[in-house]
Amino acid sequence: MEAEEALDVIRGGGVDAVIVGGPSGQQIYTITNADRPYRLLIEQMKEGAVTLSNEGLVLYCNEAFAALLERSAGQISGKPFNEFLIQTDIPLFEGLLNCSDGGRAIVTMVTAGRTEVPVNLSLSPLPDDSDARIVCGVVTDLRPLRQSTQQLAEAGLRLADQIAERERTEALLHQAQKMEVVGQLTGGLAHDFNNLLMIISGNLDLIRRRVTDEQMVSRLEQVLLAVRRGAKLTQQLLAFSRIQSLSPESVCINDLLPEIEMLVRRAVGSEIEVHFDLVEGLWSCRVDPNQLESAILNLAINARDAIRNGGSVRIATENMTLDTAAAAALGEIAPGKYVAITLSDTGSGMPQEVLSRVFEPFFTTKEVGKGSGLGLSQVYGFARQSGGHITIESKVDTGTAVRLYLPWTEPVHASGASFVETVEPLPPGHTKILIVEDDNELRELHLQLVEALGYAACTAGTGAEAIAIFERDSEISLLFTDILMPGGMNGYELAAEIRRRRPDIAILTTSGFPGHFLPDLDARRDDFDIIRKPFTQSELAAALLKVRVTVASLAEIA
Repeated sequence: MEAEEALDVIRGGGVDAVIVGGPSGQQIYTITNADRPYRLLIEQMKEGAVTLSNEGLVLYCNEAFAALLERSAGQISGKPFNEFLIQTDIPLFEGLLNCSDGGRAIVTMVTAGRTEVPVNLSLSPLPDDSDARIVCGVVTDLRPLRQSTQQLAEAGLRLADQIAERERTEALLHQAQKMEVVGQLTGGLAHDFNNLLMIISGNLDLIRRRVTDEQMVSRLEQVLLAVRRGAKLTQQLLAFSRIQSLSPESVCINDLLPEIEMLVRRAVGSEIEVHFDLVEGLWSCRVDPNQLESAILNLAINARDAIRNGGSVRIATENMTLDTAAAAALGEIAPGKYVAITLSDTGSGMPQEVLSRVFEPFFTTKEVGKGSGLGLSQVYGFARQSGGHITIESKVDTGTAVRLYLPWTEPVHASGASFVETVEPLPPGHTKILIVEDDNELRELHLQLVEALGYAACTAGTGAEAIAIFERDSEISLLFTDILMPGGMNGYELAAEIRRRRPDIAILTTSGFPGHFLPDLDARRDDFDIIRKPFTQSELAAALLKVRVTVASLAEIA
């Protein structure tokens, strides 16, 4: 007789035990040991297990189910199952219980501590022809699954935030790379371009001083004005690429704005109202005032072009302190104290696809010939090079607001006229100048400009040649040298060597691009005065006088 057959005989009540012979000897089957494997399996289940009567009374439950309800099995057995359900789920349970094929549903059970536990209840009736219908149930706690789902959702949100942050960082990197490429291109061309402008403007300046015909002088003035516009365009490109040398100083923007108010009003036109909202007690910021004026005018012109049929422009200042969180939200700015200037307009605004590109070089939505695409790029470069930041907000048909953040600094009170203005000019004949320039045309032009001022002069094409001339001629008392030169020695290195040999010599440097082309330029550029190309003869005269007076003053102090 097989074990299953023996179990059926015992359950039928015909016998109390069955003895079965086998290879390992006789095996005695009783109701207790026959059901033991099944009972062990049910008791070791992690899910709750119950048997219910046809009316829903709990006939049996395992320890897992009892633990789920924070009760003992004895406290549960014999009680209606729906006693442990929340009131609203009782109809769902009764429908499931009365279903001939059973089924499953998600219900909420209540523990002894009144904790509501979501569970998956699966009921399955045992096959039986009698009226004593038995229903088996499996109860699965859904809390771990829901917790895992919630954790997965939270992880998904964190991943989405990380992806968004990465995309934002990649966009900033892409923008920086584009600006670096354009900056390198601009820097490479700026020196040669300004040298050409220097040749044009310098020769025109010499010609203009010899021409007496008023009509001819007027035409020469127009050409010189065009040259100055060309030089300004180069400066804008250099400012955009963050490689233009700025002259930052302590500035209170509230003091600066009244000086350019008329320029702003003329730039936007009489049909547009201009309002200034200047906060009292505004801090000072460290910035190049000329570049700041240019940036404000650029923004004002952009606002004018965005306004149709009249509108208004508002320029406001305020003090701002950015903590770590605020700085991180803005991006590309360090925490600290800043002076903010905001220029807002009531113009047409910009859609998102345009707003995302406004700082790109040469990007413009204006008609051909009405915009270079360098205005906002220049302002962006100026703000970043100044150690600040720029943000822009815009809404179509509402307007645009551009905000500049400029780094705070201690205020510096003006001490009156400059030293050069208070000193009597020295006679030019007391100075012999050594001019060092590798470009033949520029070298000849500089010689003519200097001699036209009354100075004696000699020239050299390289640093080595200049040192040789300097050693032979003891009358040389001023060195005027270009910075970027071939031959293994730049102008700063030449100036340092000349000053080492004679500490009392006056030195003036020049360049079409006083930037960071050579490894030691950034460290040495503050050691010597510089005049930027293209310059006029008057500007050169003032620069030469300044370095001469400075050296003379130092000699008196020594």
